[in-house]
Amino acid sequence: MSGTNRVIWDGLDELKAALQALPETCAGEAAKLIEGTANAAYVAIKGAYPSRSGKLRAGLKLLPITRRGLIVGQKIVNTSKYAAGYDHGTQARHYVSAGGATHRTGIMGSKTPPTHVFGKTIQVKRRQLTASLVDLLKRQGATVSGDA
Repeated sequence: MSGTNRVIWDGLDELKAALQALPETCAGEAAKLIEGTANAAYVAIKGAYPSRSGKLRAGLKLLPITRRGLIVGQKIVNTSKYAAGYDHGTQARHYVSAGGATHRTGIMGSKTPPTHVFGKTIQVKRRQLTASLVDLLKRQGATVSGDA
């Protein structure tokens, strides 16, 4: 299990290309929507982590994605080695002795249920951002179809 959480969006390259083709004023507004949504996701995820988990919180990063000197996106990652275990949960570790009895080793602590904080937050914020960008495009006179 990797210690890094990340999100991969299908169709993001097409969205970036469409946004780059918009007039500068529209692209500027889109950049602000993207930045605001990414900041809101970052704050929500960090706030959902327990206050005692300093390394988990410290591993959360908000990184700009730039193309030709312009910020075209935001990337949220958690580089803490505890991030995947916190988000996806852990299992209590056991071993079977020579006599066939099962024993807990205590490694990784007890079973921790998955929180899915990172993934769920990104999913909700992505839907909000998509709706905001669709609204922006409609206000510019574009016809938008498909699921948003």
